[in-house]
Amino acid sequence: MATVITNDGVAIAYRVQGAGPTTLLFMHGWAGSGGYFDEVIGELDLNELQVVTMDFRGHGDSEKSVQPYEPDRIADDVRTVADAVGTTNIVLIGFSMSGKFAQYAALRRPDRISGLVLVSGFPASVIPFPQALVHDWVGRAGDRDRLSEMLGPFISEPVDAAVLERFLDNAVKVPGPVLECTLQTCISMSFADRVESLRMPILVVGGRHDPVFPPDAVAHLARTLPCARGISLPCNHEIPMERPRELAHLIEAFVSGLGIGCRAVAAAAAER
Repeated sequence: MATVITNDGVAIAYRVQGAGPTTLLFMHGWAGSGGYFDEVIGELDLNELQVVTMDFRGHGDSEKSVQPYEPDRIADDVRTVADAVGTTNIVLIGFSMSGKFAQYAALRRPDRISGLVLVSGFPASVIPFPQALVHDWVGRAGDRDRLSEMLGPFISEPVDAAVLERFLDNAVKVPGPVLECTLQTCISMSFADRVESLRMPILVVGGRHDPVFPPDAVAHLARTLPCARGISLPCNHEIPMERPRELAHLIEAFVSGLGIGCRAVAAAAAER
């Protein structure tokens, strides 16, 4: 993997695949890494797309920096990777907590983002997440069995054992303070009063059996974003592991339709 140094001196690892005219930049979820999306990327046409994955600071092969994890810092790290790749216009794909971070990054630099795909992604508002649950999740840091146990309620479709093991290989490397900082940032930050200014096309994808982002939450998030439409797949929260082919097809269809513009996307959403 390549690395780039941020303006505060942290090494961020990233990987580039494909050489197509449209660049997708994937943002992983809690305890994840860029490798989380390998099955989805394997289903994409890399002759038509350039795909970029990154490991957030403290995750994967990036430097194990604990702080800062302010929203602006996360957005700046995404921009730093995009600059290193040499792309000026990208489709951001945010999974889970990064669904929220992707929206914020798009607000920061709307001129650089041509579309958003929010997969099991959280809204821009404060999330009522009990602190006892935060402590439980963070307390699993470095414990492979307990991290594996935590995945259970969020997977309802068969997932290859090797895929789960790869996720856990990376998850156990993430320091507890990093897990706490990212989770606290996700649940406490709010910019819900600003998302109406997002004018790029947006696709919201959820799982019908997701306990934290069910179909009604998918529909609500799609309604709150001006140029969004929502769709629910027959799976749980971990869509990139459970339904990689279907997600890849949705992404390709979304990218192919970016030229229709915000008005047409909004009209299609209104009809659903």
